[in-house]
Amino acid sequence: MLELYYNDSNYADFIHTCARLFNTKAAKNHLAIPANYGKGYLTAFVLPEGISVLLGDTAFKEDIYLQRNACPNHQFFVLQVNEVTGGEEKPLKQPAGADVQNMQHSLVHLANSLVLARFIIPAHIRVRTVKLIFEKQHLLNLVGQETADKFIAGYFSSLVKKANTEALDAEYRGLLHELLKFNDDHPLKNAFLCNRVLLLLERFLLHFLERMHPGESAINLKDDEINKLIKVEALLVKDFSTAPPTIAALSKISAMSPTKLKKDFKTMYGMPVYEYYQKNRMMRAKALLEEENYAIKHVGMMVGYANLGHFAASFKKEFGILPSELINAGKDNNFVTGGNDGTGGG
Repeated sequence: MLELYYNDSNYADFIHTCARLFNTKAAKNHLAIPANYGKGYLTAFVLPEGISVLLGDTAFKEDIYLQRNACPNHQFFVLQVNEVTGGEEKPLKQPAGADVQNMQHSLVHLANSLVLARFIIPAHIRVRTVKLIFEKQHLLNLVGQETADKFIAGYFSSLVKKANTEALDAEYRGLLHELLKFNDDHPLKNAFLCNRVLLLLERFLLHFLERMHPGESAINLKDDEINKLIKVEALLVKDFSTAPPTIAALSKISAMSPTKLKKDFKTMYGMPVYEYYQKNRMMRAKALLEEENYAIKHVGMMVGYANLGHFAASFKKEFGILPSELINAGKDNNFVTGGNDGTGGG
């Protein structure tokens, strides 16, 4: 297991800390993972507001243990949005006495620099991530004094309740994919990235405050029920090339009755099970088309369509355009691909 210890308060410095771990160098705050360690990339930039951002798409050949040491003299928040695919869930060796976050599941998580953070990235899984470092002043600029104070007070209360993590849903996943898809040379890249990062942060802040001060729309589920639903969601979006698991199979896996599973899933993710599956299926197809590495027919097969016409119809129903129109728009605008990331976009 590789081990990385750091206390960087911005992702430009973190990129270079990672480069030393992998015995390589970063260029212009971009790190291509060396082939002997895995594949993918990490890249960092700073928004005009001063929020530090890390984008990444990685898969490592061995487990990696990361520890961000506490920074008692510099308080900031770290929001990470992770989509995890591939690999099999397994027990991982953890450092003695450590409360370690195991990154085997897709999630949205908030941490604070005053608190020691430990987590493990298992080998052979793909992690697509967006991470933000922001401070109280950024909150004041975005939401004002009253809301910022509620958020900060609520955060430390949430640590006791272990309520600083939420599920990755279709909307978070859509923002994540959009942030990772842009070409470095696109003239509107900075404005677009800034907009999407602030949308992502705003969405988390609103969800967080709703959980801390629940109203009529609050999700009233127990921790074990939430964990079961996260596993169900992970199974649903794991492989679109085959038929999705049946409700009966998901019910057995989650130890819930079919009725409770369908009800709780809609409560947590905002839509019925198979509507959610179809939405994410089409989002996956869109992401593959935007990578420009696959023919439309191939993408259709990758998301489970044997009939190209059925695939095109489903795609247009979701996005309002045909797959061919998306590709042509991308070529005209130079609007797609994930940059020089070393992953080939796949």
